[in-house]
Amino acid sequence: MMLNRTKKMAGVAVLSGITTILLMAGTMISVNTLFLTALSAFLTGFSIYRYGISSGIMQSIVCLLLDLFLNPDKWNFLLYFCFCLYIILAEIIFQKLNKIQEPKKKMRRQLIYNWILFNIIYVPAVILFHALFSAEMKFSGMTWIVILLFAGQIGWLLFDKAYREFFRFLKERKLLKI
Repeated sequence: MMLNRTKKMAGVAVLSGITTILLMAGTMISVNTLFLTALSAFLTGFSIYRYGISSGIMQSIVCLLLDLFLNPDKWNFLLYFCFCLYIILAEIIFQKLNKIQEPKKKMRRQLIYNWILFNIIYVPAVILFHALFSAEMKFSGMTWIVILLFAGQIGWLLFDKAYREFFRFLKERKLLKI
């Protein structure tokens, strides 16, 4: 019992360290900020799958605090927070609320749940903080919001597909026991 708990804490600590390194690298290599931040959030999903929801939440809190204190780019903190919030809630829905047994139907329903969840997080962020998304707006306020909302839907499709491919990659390498 105690050995399993120690292995779990060590695994979460290693994932937290890798996540923090990726977040810092995302700031240093500004072209890859979005990619490395998303990859960092994927590690939270891996932690949830491998060690449980409480461990994934613990990892994301630790990494959020480290990112807040160590990373000079404070907006990266908000981006990582939104990615982690999305993944944690999506995994909770997948593990606890999505009770369908057939895998294909379960994944289709999960895709709908994830889209709703994304819009619950993204739409208020765009409406409340649309000025953060661009320094020089060439469009009027409402046009820019509509463009951001549309672009966000495409970004969500890419993010969600990449998250599923990340787990497929881990499954093929036998790092997951699905």
